[in-house]
Amino acid sequence: MPEDARYRKVDLHSHSSRSDGRLSPAELVNLAAEQEISLFALTDHDTLDGIPEASQKAKDLGISFVNGVELSTQWKGIPLHMVALNFDSDNPAVLSVVKKNQLIRLDRARRIADLLVKQGLPDLFDEVVALAGESQLGRPHFASLLVEKGFVKDSNKAFDRYLGNKKLGQLRDVWPELEDVLTTLSGQDIELVLAHPKRYPLTVTKLKRLLSDFKKWGGTGMEVASGNERPDSVRLLERLSVEFGLKASVGSDYHGPFGPWMQVGKYTPIHGSEVDLIWQSWH
Repeated sequence: MPEDARYRKVDLHSHSSRSDGRLSPAELVNLAAEQEISLFALTDHDTLDGIPEASQKAKDLGISFVNGVELSTQWKGIPLHMVALNFDSDNPAVLSVVKKNQLIRLDRARRIADLLVKQGLPDLFDEVVALAGESQLGRPHFASLLVEKGFVKDSNKAFDRYLGNKKLGQLRDVWPELEDVLTTLSGQDIELVLAHPKRYPLTVTKLKRLLSDFKKWGGTGMEVASGNERPDSVRLLERLSVEFGLKASVGSDYHGPFGPWMQVGKYTPIHGSEVDLIWQSWH
């Protein structure tokens, strides 16, 4: 078996226009089919709204589809993301966490708008809510609006000047505690995955503490390969997944066609044959 044959057609982390992605759920699944993905999950931020459309399109195209959602949490004051996978769409625990996070998102948007006013901008709350429409409201919508209104040249400038964590530091602690989310969802045959562990401002020592807590509170997996991750980081995450007994997940974290490095199904290859692939028990 070729080294990459176990996972090369799997993508368990992607985003549609129902959160902060560019493509509709159906368009995203069409792209997955073009990339010859055989197992796919839609993991929009704090919403399940795109799942019916994506699931139906996947069925039409013969792609195995897994329900997913990326949930916003925090650990020791650090914002984190975790991905829930392979659950029923009507799971009451998942629906409860998603609903709470959606309310937090709306309140957070109000607070972001207020902080932007303090930075000298007009009150953009109503306009950004209208811009988001059916999508889950987040900072990228504020960035798009700032570009549209001519306050900045592009989204990167919007984050650098107005929306980065240093500018909006007061909003870092709005999300529910990781322990609370994990204990709510654990024990229900749901895969609970720590998303892109190397993107957080953590030393290896602190990352190990996080993984220890994640496992203790009911987490079952971690992303060992996420998008354009550095190969040495992937090797480290492979070792840590084995050390902490967490299943290995992979995903492109695709949001849109922002460059050749970004594509559905594209992520740094896994080398370690000892990792326990999270999807092996699904089919």
